Parts: sequence; C-alpha cells; structure tokens
Amino acid sequence: MRGVRVLILACASVAAMAAMWLMRGAIESRATVSAPAVSVAAREPAKPAVQAPKTIDVLVAARDIPIGRTLEGNDVKWQAFPAEIVSPYFYARQDDENAVQTVTGTAARTLIRAGEPLSTEKIVNLQGAGVMASLLRKGMRAVAVPISDITGAGGFILPGDFVDLLLTRQINVEEFNPSTGLIDRTVTHNQTDTVMATVRVLAIDQRLAETTDNGNASAIGNTATIELTPDQVELISLTRQIAKQERGFLTLSLRSFSELVEEYGEDIDKIMPETILDLQALARSKIERANEMRELAEQFQAEQHALKRRRDEEARAQTQRLRAAQNGTAPANGAPAPAPEDDGVVLVRNGAAIKVRTTSTPATEANR
Repeated sequence: MRGVRVLILACASVAAMAAMWLMRGAIESRATVSAPAVSVAAREPAKPAVQAPKTIDVLVAARDIPIGRTLEGNDVKWQAFPAEIVSPYFYARQDDENAVQTVTGTAARTLIRAGEPLSTEKIVNLQGAGVMASLLRKGMRAVAVPISDITGAGGFILPGDFVDLLLTRQINVEEFNPSTGLIDRTVTHNQTDTVMATVRVLAIDQRLAETTDNGNASAIGNTATIELTPDQVELISLTRQIAKQERGFLTLSLRSFSELVEEYGEDIDKIMPETILDLQALARSKIERANEMRELAEQFQAEQHALKRRRDEEARAQTQRLRAAQNGTAPANGAPAPAPEDDGVVLVRNGAAIKVRTTSTPATEANR
C-alpha cells in the first residue's frame, strides 16, 4: 500500500514538472515571436493623411440668365471649383477680385443656367452699343422676316433656336407658241422651296429671352429677327419681295438641337446659315430667258413682215400680169408689164390749174 502511494506521488511530480516545462516553452516562444512583430511595426512609417483637392473660387450664375439680359450684381456669385477643371476663360477670384463689378452691366450672349460658370464667350460688353448689335457675331447681320403663329411653328420657335427658311409661292409658267411667236397660255401652280438652312433666330418681335414672363416656352410674334451674312441679307430681301409679288409667304422650320450638336458640337459659333436656293441666280436666269423669248418674238415678227412683203410683191406682180394679158401686151419672158401712165386729174387751186396724178392699189386695178 505504501509502495502504491509512492508511485502516485512520483507520477504527480513528473506530471507537474512536465507541465511547468511546457508552460515555460510556450512563454519563451511567444516572447520570441512578439519581438520581431513589434520591431517591424516600429520600422513602418506612418501613412500621410489624404489631402483635399485644391479649389478656386469661380464666378457662376446665381440664377438663370436669359439671352440679352443685362447682368446685375445679384445675378452672379462666387463658387468653389476644382482647380484642374477651371478654364482660363472663367472669372476666377484669384485673378480678379472685382470680377462681380467687371461683369455688371454686360449682356448674356446665350442662355446661362444657374450654377454655370461665366466665361468671356457667354457675355459681351455693350460699350454703348445696343443689345442686338452685341449679340451679332463678327461679319453677320440682323434682318427681320414676317411670321405668324402658323409660319412660326405655333410660337415654339424661340430666340437662340436654329431654323430652316422656306418660301411658298404661286409660279406662273408661260407657254410659248412657236407658230405665232406669242404666249399661248399661262399655267399657275404652287411651289415650296427651302431657301436657307441652319439660320439662327436672335429675337421674336422685341423679345430676346428664350421664355416668356409666365414661364411658358413659347413666343408668338409678327416678326422674327434672324442672323445672316451680308449676301444672304440681300437674298432674303429679294425673297420677301418675291413672296409679296407671287402671293406667297415665308415659313420657319425648327431644327433639332440634338441633330445640330451631333453635326457641329455645342459651339454655336460653328453653325453658319447656308444658302440652299439662290433666288438671285434664279431671277437672273428668268431675265435671260425673257430676253431670249423677246429676241425670238422679234425674229418671228421680222420673218412675218418679210413674208408679208413677199406675198404683197407676188400679188402686185400677178395683178400686173393679168392687166397685161387683158390688154394683149404681155411682156416677153414672163416679165411684169409696166403699169400704164395715168393722165391724172386737173384741179384749180388759187386760180391756177394743177395736174394731180392718181395711184391705184392692186385690188383697184384688178377690179377695172
């Protein structure tokens, strides 16, 4: 019994010593691993904090600014923009602290939306000139054309839009009869032609804004002011006169904005009016045609006169041959016989006798 107890104590002692040994090894291994980790962490530099992007205060529209409006101080405000997207055409505070005073009194060339940056291309300094003169691009002219609610797309054509200009008129076609040299008949028919394309509308009546005061996107007026080149102004003046003379009228056809953006981009200065039908050249061709017809008529009349003279001469010769045959004195070789000499009649005038020779027409001679 005593030997068993000794054995149990010996086993317990061995187990305790083994546990202590295992615990010591674990503690030493943990100390070995933690030291390098701490040293690696100590060697790593601290990451710098993320810096905010640099911004620049830019002058923007505080509210929607329509075309032609004169800017006031409360129409603009300063707003921070990332420096990398700021254009040199913007008004930056770091370049001009008094930019608000600089733009005050200028006019908007295009519609400027609220929050949109102002640029030197979107505003213009009036410098004593009228608003319309300031809106015109270099080398362009402004001219008015008559419209109505029907010919103006129901009032939905607004300043800043681009349109095509159409002419509807009655055309008289004169049919020439070559046998008589005169106009046989005149046929009238209606015709519509596109005179110009991509024409910019500057104003409707005297309104330069794109919307009316009550916010409705329509503008019904009697005239539309459009932007053309000097040559096209002459052409549109001729077009108006032709429409008046030929019982016609002008129509504005609204162009799609998305179509223009696809073709020209968003820069409106690239969109120029295009002449489709040159009515001046057409008028010149009509004048040339009229001159040709007049020359043909004159030539025809000359030929008719020559033919009439020949017929009269033949009739006179025939009459002389008949008279010669009746008198039995037909000339040889078929030559016309000379007309007998007429003794004439004696008239007394102021106490003096005067002998007057009489003449007779071929018809008179034939009836003798």
